[in-house]
Amino acid sequence: MKITPFVFVLFLMPYAGAAQVPLFYFGNDLSYVNQMEDCGAVFKENNQPKDVYRIFADHGTNLVRVRLWIDPSWWQDPLVQPPGVKPHYNDLPDVEETIQRAKQNGMQVLLDLHYSDFWADPARQLIPRAWLGVAYNPEKLADSVYNYTKRVLTHLDARGLMPELVQVGNENNGGLLNQIPTTNGFEVQTTVSTSWARHGKLYNAAIKAIREVGSSAAINPKIAVHFTNALSGHVWNFNNIIQTGGVTDFDIMGISYYYAWHNGSIPELKSTIQTLVNTFPAYDVMVLETGYHWTTQNFDAMPNIVTKPDQAYLPVSPEKQLEYLVDYTRAVKEAGGRGVIFWEPAWVSTPCRTPWGKGSSHDHLVFFDPVNNNFMANGGGRWTEPQWYQGTYTEEKVQQAEPELVRIYPSPAIQTVTVCAGFTGSYMVDVIDVSGKVLLQTPAWINSGHCTTLNVSSLQTGQYFVRVRGEQRQAVRKVFLN
Repeated sequence: MKITPFVFVLFLMPYAGAAQVPLFYFGNDLSYVNQMEDCGAVFKENNQPKDVYRIFADHGTNLVRVRLWIDPSWWQDPLVQPPGVKPHYNDLPDVEETIQRAKQNGMQVLLDLHYSDFWADPARQLIPRAWLGVAYNPEKLADSVYNYTKRVLTHLDARGLMPELVQVGNENNGGLLNQIPTTNGFEVQTTVSTSWARHGKLYNAAIKAIREVGSSAAINPKIAVHFTNALSGHVWNFNNIIQTGGVTDFDIMGISYYYAWHNGSIPELKSTIQTLVNTFPAYDVMVLETGYHWTTQNFDAMPNIVTKPDQAYLPVSPEKQLEYLVDYTRAVKEAGGRGVIFWEPAWVSTPCRTPWGKGSSHDHLVFFDPVNNNFMANGGGRWTEPQWYQGTYTEEKVQQAEPELVRIYPSPAIQTVTVCAGFTGSYMVDVIDVSGKVLLQTPAWINSGHCTTLNVSSLQTGQYFVRVRGEQRQAVRKVFLN
């Protein structure tokens, strides 16, 4: 059964450096695209060469995700690549190219800061070589994180390339910057710490840098944190980073969810998103990584890594890939999630090498055929098209909705905070802490068009959230108490 939720739109006065926020992020991670083109891939649509960024934009992609490694040169330099291929990718110059091309084609950008020279994932959170000397000194390591983050974002802003979203770390189940690499640099030699108080110090250093740059930049980016786990583990993950790590000043709770590795059904994914949205109303929830294949065949010597299909979507085919991704995204939208990002839909097979071999581990998953790199009109690449989401909260429906206005002042507040809501009907107001606990609330419903003032003098200095609940609508905004 397809559920059509009531649409709530919150219209706020714009602030300096604000970027227009899409109602829902339809994202694709294009971190490999520039390299694939250098490796000889010519992307096509209708069998005609076409800018691959334009292909994605034309089919509804509004967000491009791109990873940034600190210094990948030590492991990329030894790889023997075809003539014309640059020595380094996913370093800062390559990321600049991706951001520029994405923005030129009307798409926003999520910058994925791995804080590593190599892949950061559940098995590896390898401290970059340049920072190994301070690996066991949390204060100095936090200073390195802060200075690096500030330097990268200041550099991008100066070139008109500030991302709309910034991801602090990648799949950080075990923490941030918590492993010493082996001499070959690819694997874990030892774990520095399992303390989330220590990890939280590093997160907060990165967040501080992002907020400082964003406050005066052309774009003030939203901040995401990212975990991957069985669906049942995500509430624990985010409770842990908030309560134990002391990390609260972020905007997006991001998860990875692949059927091949996490084994949950789409209804179970929907339930997980709903639980996160309800448990942590002050944060947006997004799927920052997913992937699903259209064939079980492998087209090169590189082993495929996503191989287990959802039994409800058989037989494996391009059409079933599209059906799966549309159902997946509908579930996230209906549950109150704010976006889905597909990982590496253009990592096609080429003669280029990775540390694990030549070719692509996603040639069976990409949105392009394995012979001509032609966009497959019957495949999953069309999952971002708005036509599939009629009956959920589409842009068309939201644009037709009655304008609403919620004002909260002052912020920072000292003794009182005043809330005014232009809902149709009545509303109530809750003040909640970072864990979602209701601390104060209005004793009765307030009539639309009137304001209410809450006495917050009993609360300690810090960040809280004001939740405005209409009879059928709600909104959550941050407030700071001095």
